Amino acid sequence: MEGIELLGQTILLGIGAAFTPMLLAMQIVIVSGDPWRRRAVSVAMGGSAAFLIVGALLFFGFAQVPNVMAERGALEAWLRIIAAVVLVVVAWVLLRPHPQMRERVEDDISRHVKDASDGALLGIAFALSIKDVSSFVVLAPALHDIAVSGEGVAVQSALLLVLFGLALLPVLGPPAVRLAFGHRADAAFGKAYQFTMSHQFQLVASMALVIAAYLAVTGVTQLV
Repeated sequence: MEGIELLGQTILLGIGAAFTPMLLAMQIVIVSGDPWRRRAVSVAMGGSAAFLIVGALLFFGFAQVPNVMAERGALEAWLRIIAAVVLVVVAWVLLRPHPQMRERVEDDISRHVKDASDGALLGIAFALSIKDVSSFVVLAPALHDIAVSGEGVAVQSALLLVLFGLALLPVLGPPAVRLAFGHRADAAFGKAYQFTMSHQFQLVASMALVIAAYLAVTGVTQLV
């Protein structure tokens, strides 16, 4: 895969993996109040730890794949197709009505943020991230292609930084906005929170379908 194409795919899949509404909602609630810094750092650390642990296992696992072009090409293609199928199933489940679940999720976020200690917030963010199957399914093809790209360590490191930087926007973005704008961002945070909670399942399902289409097309193209 050419360098520009690999970078474009890394950006696309990184953005796709960033669709984690519960983490975003938690972080918005935290940074909208005071004090917020230590609590926001705890959520960021928990979410980042889960993504980095699973990402590292996938990356180093893919790096061990034999460097035989025919075999590698077939593996890349089938990995994309399988990921596409999983994402379609996830989207189908999420697009079914879930009114009670949506209300329960919002109640859980409010309760966790209000009562949890810094350590508990770290654990909650880690648990939410580690259960986020759709994000890991999206990350897998990008990690595979970076691992077997043949690029040098510096280029691979830069691509991984872009990938995980985008994937972690839900936990890194709100604190950055709060640092930059202070309480002037509260109105925007409130609107973002309401939109995220009202459309959390549709957001993830839409992302899953878009990425599934991309992976299916590129996977089938590699096979034919």
